[in-house]
Amino acid sequence: MTVANSQIDYIDFMITAPTEPPLQQVASDLFRDFKGDEIGGRHAIRGFSFQVWHAVLEALRAHRTGDDYAVVLEWQQDVAILDSSLEPTGVRFVQLKKHEASTHWKLNHLIASPKGKDGDVQTEADDADTSGSSGAATAPTLELAKNGKAAKAKAPKKPKPSILAKLYAHRRRFKALGKSRLEFSSDAQFEMPDGTGTHSLHSIVELSDADSSVQQAIEAKLREQLGLDPAEPVDFSDFALVVSDCPVNEPHKYLAGELAEMQLDSELNLSGSATILAVLIIASYVNLRAGSTRHAKNFAELLNRAVTRGDIDLYLAAADEESVSARELVEEIIERLNIEAAPFALVKNMKRQVVRACMEITNRAGPVPVVTAHLKALYELNSEYNSLPQVTNIFSAWYEDFQLLQLSEARPYSREYIYCLMSMIIQNANPTKQLPFVPASPQPEDSQ
Repeated sequence: MTVANSQIDYIDFMITAPTEPPLQQVASDLFRDFKGDEIGGRHAIRGFSFQVWHAVLEALRAHRTGDDYAVVLEWQQDVAILDSSLEPTGVRFVQLKKHEASTHWKLNHLIASPKGKDGDVQTEADDADTSGSSGAATAPTLELAKNGKAAKAKAPKKPKPSILAKLYAHRRRFKALGKSRLEFSSDAQFEMPDGTGTHSLHSIVELSDADSSVQQAIEAKLREQLGLDPAEPVDFSDFALVVSDCPVNEPHKYLAGELAEMQLDSELNLSGSATILAVLIIASYVNLRAGSTRHAKNFAELLNRAVTRGDIDLYLAAADEESVSARELVEEIIERLNIEAAPFALVKNMKRQVVRACMEITNRAGPVPVVTAHLKALYELNSEYNSLPQVTNIFSAWYEDFQLLQLSEARPYSREYIYCLMSMIIQNANPTKQLPFVPASPQPEDSQ
């Protein structure tokens, strides 16, 4: 059975579809300078939440299977993994929560109604006996009005749903699906009784296999908090408590390892830097699409906040392209000039200058980024360069126009050095994507 649009329409959730920056911009921005000289990649790592990193892990593992999928953040639960981006027949709901108050979860933390704000986690001091709740309704209470007469009876407040009640509610809502799995995932283990009076810690608890006392305590709270009909059975199949593999500290390193391992079974062959960049790109898009507010009216609009197999393929390709070094790109142009029979001395001296040029263009305090910015402005202004038949002709015309600017910053640099900078611009190398601003139609300094 597929998810019909009418089924999705009634679900109350909010999403947004912000205008996304181009993929290449997202990739290059991760390595640009931010205010305070923060490195973009480090800035991103600190800014992404535990939920975002876990969603990236889910996407990578789904990608590894070779099947279609869609990973949606902040829909129903924190992460939903659909088994298709076209016609899903199954979904896995994952509710994520870091445990801030203790080293592990007790059963009551998971089934007690939250105190204060909805979703607060109780600490050990809040633990109470969980076996005595039957879910019976409390009688309405009478309050005295100011005149001493009995006021109108008030019905008792419905208890707020617990962590597991919120999760179970979605099994009932999506019962038309062929299959669904519910997981509560955290960074902490789970302490569970085993029926003999002892408790032990677990990294995974399948509730269908849990001790009967655990099932009875959970069922009683679910019935009370969700108002279940006494005749409705509680389904514990495919309902689990799981410790997330995604670490809270430095998750990008773990996920880079996950992606590197995935490459062993595929045609992917990303470099180390491309692997890290790919993880950051995926996290950037997951984070961007999760922060939305527009209501999704159907399944197609829901996918606006998802990442799919097709998306991940694009992100991996972009990371691979971005990881190519500026030196490699310049050397490609040098080889092309050699094939075009450019003067031997020019080719030889470009080979000698390429390392220096690639290093100095990254020095923000030096003159080379400014020189490169002027070169790039000329290249973008003069589209006729692209009509010239050979790279030799392009560089010659471009260099003559550049000389007319009479930039004082460019005087120390040879033709071969400037050609290396031109090569980076033509190849759209990373160092040429974030340059100082210069006028669109620069004028020679002497005339200014």
